[in-house]
Amino acid sequence: MKIKCLQFIMAALVLSLLPLVAQAQDAPIQELERKLQERDKVILELLERVEALERRIGVEHVAAEPDKTAAEVQEQVAGPNPESMPAKEPESAPGLVVVKEGEAERALERSLTRSGALLLSPGVLEVEPRVTYTRKEDSTPLLLESNGQIFAAANERNSDSLTADLALRLGLPWDSQLELGLPYRWREVEYVNIVDFAPTNSSGLSGSGLGDVRVGLAKTFLRESLWQPDLIGRVTWDTDSGEYQDNGVSLGGGFNELRWALTAIKRQDPIVFVGGLSYEHSFEKYQIHPGPTVSTNFGSFIALSPETSLRFFFSGAYEDESELSGDKIVGSDRTLASLVVGGTTLLAPGTLLNLSVEIGLTNDTDDFAISLSLPFRFDKFLH
Repeated sequence: MKIKCLQFIMAALVLSLLPLVAQAQDAPIQELERKLQERDKVILELLERVEALERRIGVEHVAAEPDKTAAEVQEQVAGPNPESMPAKEPESAPGLVVVKEGEAERALERSLTRSGALLLSPGVLEVEPRVTYTRKEDSTPLLLESNGQIFAAANERNSDSLTADLALRLGLPWDSQLELGLPYRWREVEYVNIVDFAPTNSSGLSGSGLGDVRVGLAKTFLRESLWQPDLIGRVTWDTDSGEYQDNGVSLGGGFNELRWALTAIKRQDPIVFVGGLSYEHSFEKYQIHPGPTVSTNFGSFIALSPETSLRFFFSGAYEDESELSGDKIVGSDRTLASLVVGGTTLLAPGTLLNLSVEIGLTNDTDDFAISLSLPFRFDKFLH
């Protein structure tokens, strides 16, 4: 009987302790849930403060959705994880311009390429037909005596030239480029005698013929960094394949000439600064030895839009005296200077329209010249 009473007491004690054990097991879970609720409350309070600040400064915000978890709301406030975001492309800085894929078709890059300040990528071919009209007027004042009277007179020599040129540029490996040129020239010269400010008689001659074939090779030696420019070296052989004169009119060809040139380019988009220096040596022919020529030019290209660009250039050159049968021709040296203003625009993918006007600044330079060209580009020509 005592044993049964003892068993009954023990069973009652166990049953009374079971709720306490269950409550003890549920205590950590309830504590964790309470802490999560407190954290969510803090996050919501922070969201309300952020929204209030955004409303003050007028920034559009995205309201938190009630079905989002606390982790999603926190990610919405803090923004995406930077490690999970795709890497951004490098931004341009002063003196450093990153040309992205596809931007080589911009009018600015195309204009730099046709002027020799930028080389084509390997396998890319550019064909440029060009027409140039040039006008030059020379006048030599004289004094004539007739029947004891002295009259003011002048001999005028006016020339009009038209040059059609086909230029080819092919991008090669190792940052180099092959360049070819084939011109055709037509020239008309008019002689006018003026006495007492009135023309008395005139005569004219005209001639035409193929010009000298040009073969050149260009190579990029330095790439632009924060302080140094791109540097391109170029050597060009101007052959003697063209005609020296036709019908008594000089066409300006027929001599072998070798030209070395350096071109520097510094970019600060949308402006590109370009400068160049060259030396040309002519070889003797017909017992005539043209003097060497030192040339320089500098200017800038400006991108008005991806499809249009402008350029402004000053060019100058000094040509030493020529020699005839080994003797210098006194007064045959020339000083040349001109100002060039031009523009380019993209007509279609791969097709560029170029127009430029050159104004002579010295007596030895042509008065003005107008040039129109239409470069066509063919990508992956060698593939």
